[in-house]
Amino acid sequence: MSNSAVNPINPAVNALRPVVAIVVAAELLVSALLLATVQFPTPHLPSAEIASLR
Repeated sequence: MSNSAVNPINPAVNALRPVVAIVVAAELLVSALLLATVQFPTPHLPSAEIASLR
């Protein structure tokens, strides 16, 4: 049994399948890059310099 379903009635569906696959792959790649590059601020205690300025 084949995984790719061919729709002989509507050839536009068959033409758009590769485009949809590329767009989904690009969105996943962008999401992965954003998750890898975003740095969440770490909570830090006031340092001695900040405390001395108060």
